[in-house]
Amino acid sequence: MGLKKYIDEKRKEFAMNIEEFTIGQTIIDSDNTRCEISNKTINSIEVSIIRKSEKGSNCKQWFDMKQFNKRFKTLN
Repeated sequence: MGLKKYIDEKRKEFAMNIEEFTIGQTIIDSDNTRCEISNKTINSIEVSIIRKSEKGSNCKQWFDMKQFNKRFKTLN
């Protein structure tokens, strides 16, 4: 593994990659549905999640960066 890739992975592990994300950015949830970043602070991100079933509801949920990095991926 190259040094840059190693450093990038370690930054994600320590939740230091919040600068990579912007408000309004579309991201992919762990079940491959699209979500949108609606707000962020210095160490957490709020995500707008569209309902996933007929009886579900739309919501906004806050994630610290460790949780966020485990659950979401960027849209490439």
